[in-house]
Amino acid sequence: MMLPLIAALALAPAKPTVLIYQDMVIEFTDKDNNVLVAKEIASGLDAVGKVAPVSWEMSEPAVVAAIRSGAIRSWEATAKKDDVFKVSRAIGADYVVICKVLRKGGELEGDIQLYRGRGGRTVWDNNAKYSIIRNGKLDIVSGSMTIASTWVAQLDTIPFKDLPASRSLATPDPGIPTATHTPSVRIDSAPLASGRKALREGKLIEAVVFLNDAVDADPMSAEPRLALIEALQQAGHPFLAAGEAARAYELMPDRSEFLIVAAQSWIDGGQTDRAFEKIQEALAKDPKNAAARTIFGDMMMGRLDFERAAEQYTAALAIRQDPETLYKRAQAYALTEEFSKSVEDLEKANKLGLSQEPEIATKRYRNNVGVLEPVIQSMAVAFRNLLKEAQSEPGGSLKARTDTWVLRASALMQYLDRVTPPLVHVKSHEQRGLAMNLLYQAGKGLHRHLAEGGQAGLGDADLLQIEAMRELAAAKSRFESEHAAPTPCA
Repeated sequence: MMLPLIAALALAPAKPTVLIYQDMVIEFTDKDNNVLVAKEIASGLDAVGKVAPVSWEMSEPAVVAAIRSGAIRSWEATAKKDDVFKVSRAIGADYVVICKVLRKGGELEGDIQLYRGRGGRTVWDNNAKYSIIRNGKLDIVSGSMTIASTWVAQLDTIPFKDLPASRSLATPDPGIPTATHTPSVRIDSAPLASGRKALREGKLIEAVVFLNDAVDADPMSAEPRLALIEALQQAGHPFLAAGEAARAYELMPDRSEFLIVAAQSWIDGGQTDRAFEKIQEALAKDPKNAAARTIFGDMMMGRLDFERAAEQYTAALAIRQDPETLYKRAQAYALTEEFSKSVEDLEKANKLGLSQEPEIATKRYRNNVGVLEPVIQSMAVAFRNLLKEAQSEPGGSLKARTDTWVLRASALMQYLDRVTPPLVHVKSHEQRGLAMNLLYQAGKGLHRHLAEGGQAGLGDADLLQIEAMRELAAAKSRFESEHAAPTPCA
């Protein structure tokens, strides 16, 4: 009976091979900012079973065989991209993964590219930023595992989605285990309550375990599934959260909130196209879905389409008055220079009870800054172009465009003054406000130069914008470092 089994295995189609190489960046600092994720990616892909991962190590059987055969003539722990592709061709890899993860301030930043193994053509790429804080410090281990598992989920659902998830039969090597087993959580008679308690206490791994049990106990109940999705989102697994939401919606198609949380999870993972699909589906079922309208507005803010964002927020508020949506519309109004409307919305949001819980307020402010940063940078670049034009070919519509720029800068500056930052971000907020003020003063200087002539005003405007750019860079750096600080309690 053994021979037919061996023959069947021999005739089974081979899985595509993926060579995984991690690019190591050399920086002249006291510590190595590289964070290793390649092995976790290989382990995750192996667990999925669609491809056969090969890590960039001399001990890999495929690499050992290629070296012995002479196909690989030299081997280095670090290599150039061309050398990586030479090795991939030598071992017959179908794909090549090149990834890089660095610690930058209070965040981990990662990039990954998937290439064809022979031609080197890019098949898929992604970048990720994660910041998991534990006991007031960046948790590098959890962060690296989160990035790796997110990339594995993306590889599985995007470039490898059509590959069969078959597992090959192999005899395991009975060696000494090198991995420490995670302690199992005791079985609980009320997993939903325990999961919610763990979630409130920030014990995210326990929360996911308990809430998974709660879902298994009552698969047609929306409450445990929504709690599980929230736990996965907080743990930094947006694609797992989106997948859980999609499964829940298949079981409960009358509960459109699962489409909303799926869209939010796709947005958190940077997949706005997938989020747009879910929002369109939710609005097709219920055009008066306020949550869907609000997320639609968030997507427009991310694309810097502030007028359409304000329209979506207005549509949401017509359905349901919500202080968070008012706050978002105030931001959109400020960025379209409708400052009186912006102030009105901020004041109304506070009256309606805008949450000042530290974690909620901090997340809200960080999202706000995420939208403001590119706008301020865009305004700075626009002003630098106005300066260059004034130095070389003044005239035409330059004065009118400068007047418009000054009005925009004034509106944005006033909006910044009205926004109250959480305690952890007070210093960076003040520095960003100072930078905007310097840029505004530079704009007024250029305006005077165009109205009165003379070179003194032009020189002052140039110096002010240079100083403003320095302050902006410093504010951005400080803001990133503040992410690592613990959120102050109320």
